[in-house]
Amino acid sequence: MNRPLPSPADIALSDQDFDQLRQTIYSYAGIVIGPEKRWMMRARLQKRVTALQLGSMAEYLTLVRGARGAAERDRFISSLTTNVTSFFRESHHFALLAHTILPALAAKDRKISIWSAGCSSGQEPYSIAMTVLEHQPALAPSVRITASDIDTSILQKARNAIYKPGELTGIGPEQRARYFQPVRGTAHPGELQAGSSLTAMVDFRQINLNAHWQVTEPHDVIFFRNVAIYFDAMTQRSLWRKFHRALRPGGWLLLGHSERVPTDQHDLLCPSGITAYRRPD
Repeated sequence: MNRPLPSPADIALSDQDFDQLRQTIYSYAGIVIGPEKRWMMRARLQKRVTALQLGSMAEYLTLVRGARGAAERDRFISSLTTNVTSFFRESHHFALLAHTILPALAAKDRKISIWSAGCSSGQEPYSIAMTVLEHQPALAPSVRITASDIDTSILQKARNAIYKPGELTGIGPEQRARYFQPVRGTAHPGELQAGSSLTAMVDFRQINLNAHWQVTEPHDVIFFRNVAIYFDAMTQRSLWRKFHRALRPGGWLLLGHSERVPTDQHDLLCPSGITAYRRPD
């Protein structure tokens, strides 16, 4: 006789399970979950326990940590990460890209590599593509934008490039008409999909920044904005060293408004504007 499965409200999160789940997401992704996030974790993971027809949070923990839990680990990360983004968010970086970075790169007459690290649902890399097309259109064939995230489900949304009206803030009517097209037969009126002029410039990849990742070619610009806040100081220091190695000499690292490279690592990444850093030549 099959045991009855608990309802989501009956799925408890013990102190031990909470601590071990926190350790699991930290060891896998470098993400710090503070004690104040306990009830958020419980509410979000209850849905996974129920969907998988498991009997307890402890069973879920065993699955996520086990050899056969790779697919569920991705869903685990997705459940506990917050994807907040918008087109042209923190617009000063796009002004810097348009008026300082791209003109300097145009003079080099070579391929240009830009990385949106922690791209969420795609608004950032598509904003980068629009900036190139509007301010340096002749450069577009030479620009390759890599967009990465640890969350496979949010990457699929980014690849689909379909946005509801509330997700289109930051872009005006002219840009919508030029770079987007209506989605027909949708249950959400007003949805738009990014056109091929944008999507052709972007390659999406799953990258776990806390794991080993290989740079096949150095980047000219790395957008890493509002992601470092989820990591502790030790993980951040490791990432600043990795980004230094991932940049060309003179390359740019752009961070979120509350993020900073510490002063004792300015030999690797030197302040060069508002939350902007450069690898020394």
